[in-house]
Amino acid sequence: MKNLQRQYILPLTFILIIVSLLAAGCISEPIQGVKELMSSSSATLMESETPYEPDPARLTIPVTPEQAPYTLENKPSSSDVLAPGFEVSSSYYYYVGFYEGTEGVTSIYVKNQGDNTVFIYEFGLLQKNNGEWHGQDTSITILPGEEKVIGHISFNIPENTDEITLEAGISMMVRTSSGKWYDYQRQYFDEFTVDVEPQPVMEESPYVYNPVSTFELVNEKITPYDIEVRKMAAVSAKKYPGQYNIYQLCSLFDDTRDNIQYISDPRGRDLWSEPRDTLQVGAGDCDDYAILLASLVESIGGTARIYMTDTHAFAAVYAGDESNIENVIGSIQNYYGPLPVYYTSDEYGYWLMMDPTSSVYIGGLPGGTAPVEGGWTFLNTSQVTVIDIAPQDEEL
Repeated sequence: MKNLQRQYILPLTFILIIVSLLAAGCISEPIQGVKELMSSSSATLMESETPYEPDPARLTIPVTPEQAPYTLENKPSSSDVLAPGFEVSSSYYYYVGFYEGTEGVTSIYVKNQGDNTVFIYEFGLLQKNNGEWHGQDTSITILPGEEKVIGHISFNIPENTDEITLEAGISMMVRTSSGKWYDYQRQYFDEFTVDVEPQPVMEESPYVYNPVSTFELVNEKITPYDIEVRKMAAVSAKKYPGQYNIYQLCSLFDDTRDNIQYISDPRGRDLWSEPRDTLQVGAGDCDDYAILLASLVESIGGTARIYMTDTHAFAAVYAGDESNIENVIGSIQNYYGPLPVYYTSDEYGYWLMMDPTSSVYIGGLPGGTAPVEGGWTFLNTSQVTVIDIAPQDEEL
């Protein structure tokens, strides 16, 4: 009778945790300014040397597989049995603030705190202002004591509002002690309200490409041939084996997000760690993430670069020209669900942001940015320094 009693005494334990890492993205002191990295002699050197320019013929484009990245498990057959009861807690996270007239993204985590296995076959958010349900099918089994990310949900944020109220729900089945399944269908959590900020004005931040001294400092840290880097890259990529493809990049991003924790540098120091050191420690700050991800991308045959502002750094990966970007976006949405995918472009084509410190998926917004109508913008950024990663056979 223990489980049956729990059904009535504790129908659903709800824990709402919203973690909002806003503004700079890095949650520590600002990274060392690019100008501070250059001595007076290096500044003179920049005047006499030509900044690095990528060779368009050597930019690699990820394949966009035709097949789906995964197949949903069949929903178990439900039996007309006595409801076994369950105890589930849920956490919700968002890393970029909500802005009116744009899309918001929330990640949903579920922990099974009961004694029975739970199978979730749908999840989503109910938007209370208009009654619209934003949901996705899934097939996730959560054993007793386990916590898993269920997925990510996007929704439209109305204009002329300063808050939005949402109600989360999951459709689930619970396994009985006899091995049968009871279908609880959709269960809603308590509603919650989050603040909505006015849509920011698009900023025109100037871009500087590959200043010589900084380019050399960054590229010296990139180690795609290091065995530890290759090992992590292979573990991620072999989930989707074959030619270099977008699913491999998604998997690589997810593994970095899940396995590397954010920590600040020692007080008074801005350390740029070797990827091997970041992997060994299992933690780093935004520039360590950027250097590691750029190395991992290069290790599986991709083309990476790093963007730096006064307060943040993040990696990006080349996605091809206009003829390829829509296929890339479609593949990312096949992998994660219908989420907004952001990118930047230049004379070479399109670049997808990869910032695990401020986004939960590849193509999410990096720190120190915000969505605007039709795109995104840097916030309070005086200059963006772009560092291309040169192939290892090229001399720096």
